[in-house]
Amino acid sequence: MKSIQHVILSEVKDQIARSLPLPRWILRSAQNDGIRDMLRKLGLILLLSAFCAPSSATELTDLGQGLGYLRVNDYATVEKAVASNLLENRALVLDLRHAIAGDDEAARLATALASRQASAPLFILVSPGTPPAFAAALTRPPANVLTIGIKESVPAPAVVVAQSTAADRRAYDALDTGVPLAALVNGRLEKERYDESSLVRDFTNGNRSPAPPAGPDPTAARKTGEEPAPHLTDRVLQRAIQLHRALLAIKAR
Repeated sequence: MKSIQHVILSEVKDQIARSLPLPRWILRSAQNDGIRDMLRKLGLILLLSAFCAPSSATELTDLGQGLGYLRVNDYATVEKAVASNLLENRALVLDLRHAIAGDDEAARLATALASRQASAPLFILVSPGTPPAFAAALTRPPANVLTIGIKESVPAPAVVVAQSTAADRRAYDALDTGVPLAALVNGRLEKERYDESSLVRDFTNGNRSPAPPAGPDPTAARKTGEEPAPHLTDRVLQRAIQLHRALLAIKAR
């Protein structure tokens, strides 16, 4: 017996499929109702695939306190968004770590950077995967523009972040797989919890010199047979946010 959930889901899908605006000549050419129904459902699959397909980052992400984030996958598809955001007088992180671009796109990026009159800082993220064509545009960036990246990035960044190429790429890709941006830029301390209640408990139990444990048990994972999931941190983007917050603090003094 089919579950109620399955029946309802099937009915909803069938109703949507019947309403899909497929070309009439395709439906008329079908030999029977079964084939026409199959074609409608095929249209539903194609429609759902379009919604699920990944797209280039063209919308600005708010990082808080007036800082925006714009990731560039294919520069040609987001060129207008980049140019319009560069004209805004707001702090911006422009992520070019794994952008796709050629000489023409690099020339237009250089023009867009030169036209930026904003006094707010612009942080440009680079990596070893940044297109070499962007090197000339970013080697001598305009005022209030700071390049940030790991070692061996192209071009050589003004601020070098200590992270391996593999870790930087994993953290970069994690955002596209659904990991929240906040989780990638908020560091996590790997330490044992030891607060006032723990201190009082130890003292009550006779320990007159209570102290926090030396650190997590390195054999704990082997004892349980489980390996802890590694915490991904996008240290390059994290550094851009930290620098922005530091500049705000200095300005406020």
